[in-house]
Amino acid sequence: MAAGVTGPVSSAFRRASLIYPQPVAIACGRVLRARSPSERLDACLRAGEVLTRYIAAVALSSFGAREGGDGLDISVLEGNLAFGHFLSTAQQIANIEVPHPLGPYLAAGFKPKKGQLTGVTYAALEALLNLRNELGHQLQTINVPKAQSLLNERKPDMQLGDALKGVDGLLMLPLFVVEEQQLVQKVIRARRLLLMGESADPPPDEIEILEGVEDPGAPYIAVNAMLLKLPPILVWELVQKRANTRLLFLDKVGTNASRYKTVEGDEVDGAAERAAEIAALCAGKKRQAERVELRDGRHLAREWGERRRLIEETGARGEGLIPWDQLNPDTINWFVSRLTPKPDGSPTEIICERLLDGRTSINAHERRQLVLLFGTPAAAREELRRDVMDLQVITDPQRRWDDRLLIEYANLFETLRQAIEFLARNLRTTGLSVEGLTSTTGSPDYIAIREGLVNQFIHQDYADQTTCARVIIRPHETVLFNAGHSLVDVARLEDGGSSQARNPLVARAVRLVGFAEIAGSGLRLLHSAWRGAHRPLPQILSNREANNFTLTLDWRPLAEPHDELWHRLGVRLSLSQAEILRLVKLQPDATLEALTEASGMKADAVLADLEYLELQKLLECRGGQYAVAEHLREII
Repeated sequence: MAAGVTGPVSSAFRRASLIYPQPVAIACGRVLRARSPSERLDACLRAGEVLTRYIAAVALSSFGAREGGDGLDISVLEGNLAFGHFLSTAQQIANIEVPHPLGPYLAAGFKPKKGQLTGVTYAALEALLNLRNELGHQLQTINVPKAQSLLNERKPDMQLGDALKGVDGLLMLPLFVVEEQQLVQKVIRARRLLLMGESADPPPDEIEILEGVEDPGAPYIAVNAMLLKLPPILVWELVQKRANTRLLFLDKVGTNASRYKTVEGDEVDGAAERAAEIAALCAGKKRQAERVELRDGRHLAREWGERRRLIEETGARGEGLIPWDQLNPDTINWFVSRLTPKPDGSPTEIICERLLDGRTSINAHERRQLVLLFGTPAAAREELRRDVMDLQVITDPQRRWDDRLLIEYANLFETLRQAIEFLARNLRTTGLSVEGLTSTTGSPDYIAIREGLVNQFIHQDYADQTTCARVIIRPHETVLFNAGHSLVDVARLEDGGSSQARNPLVARAVRLVGFAEIAGSGLRLLHSAWRGAHRPLPQILSNREANNFTLTLDWRPLAEPHDELWHRLGVRLSLSQAEILRLVKLQPDATLEALTEASGMKADAVLADLEYLELQKLLECRGGQYAVAEHLREII
């Protein structure tokens, strides 16, 4: 672009957008894509502030993990926080002569070398801060000639490049969140989101670690085998406006109150207790670093370093461009027409802005998802290398099928359209249509198919070429099957447990057109609808070894409890106790959480009924899972 950054500085920003921590990568990517001198000036100043906030966040965490220095403290972060507050915090910590994990990394950019008055990063950020303060509110209305003059004279892009270079070692340390961890046969499996590079929707991956992290859901930075927890300055939380989880920087600290802000500018209120945590850290409270290694003996920083080098090599070859020639214009136009508010610009510009946060380059995982979402039939087939979906109606088990739709060549949105038409025709579900799929209310039948089908599209493992997604309709049940085991424990799934989708770009696209809401809510809504319709609980089976997932919906109404049976057995049950017993019979090995969700009762009331049923020898509990007592299984 004519107005864009060129030369070595451009290369530095492009590299930063690929491999630096997500907030810094996003900010540098915006500098690269600036279309005018005014946009470029604004992007450079904003990137300088984002970089400063990130450095301050990791520096304060490292300060808390220092060795010795028991009487040390730094200036308190309070009130409305700005660029200068965070630069002061970073500089104060960099000047501390007590060892702490990030000390050498901060010194590289903040302490002067021979012949320098200040460190290169500090000097560059201070220059950007001074320019930002000089311009003040004028930045909103600055004209193109004035902006170009400032770019030529003050060189904010070069200042930003110098700031990044000084702390390059710090910015190559991996930032990540562990969403969930489980102990399975003496192995700790952790589901991780690696928050490196520009993508706001990183795919989850699974790692095996020797020790668990103390705070799943919190952002960490890895320094060799040490982990530094970044809250309360930097947190990972749901942003309702975006129906997704985002990194949030501390933006305001008041009395028993805090406020956070995303790189995009979304504001979120923080927990009241965070104000006290921030004050304590600034006052010198220590917080010990954690030590976590992978099961294969590597530490997380080394593992990221190996991955990072591959990403840099790919970037140097100029790969990662959006394959517009493989995308179907009709699907793109349909998608854009459904967005709200109605966007301006060409369809390709709108896809970049609304789905990719303005980016024009993508990683390999995102490329796959884009081709699957919008690709021509041939391109989608080449990417998937298998059939997309097989839908069947079977009324007689002795026959293969009565009606069948095998979708071999189609992108995901076209597949969704064909699947809904097939299901609407064969299930006769009121309100089931592509146009009506944005409705979040309706009959239990509609809710079940909407949530089950959307879940199948979002969480499917599209890298698995062994089997396509299937929907089997029988007289009394519908079975939805796909490759890809659940990334969330099944018990948590039934309670609405959420995680980053296996295909985050697919999930985001589906949410943008209104076909889904906040991640993790779908199966909880399905359970609630089925319970309201007085039907057997949906059956969920996740098979890690076979890497598949099955959801079975039983359409038959439940039989009413037969009170006479209990009278004959000499047992008196309340209505709620009879209901809990009935639910356990339908779902053997159910947990307290699953029964609470299925019954609609409060957990303490369910627990009281379970204890009574155990006392009466009607139920047995093993390892937190309930089943009908063995001597009653043939009777009831």
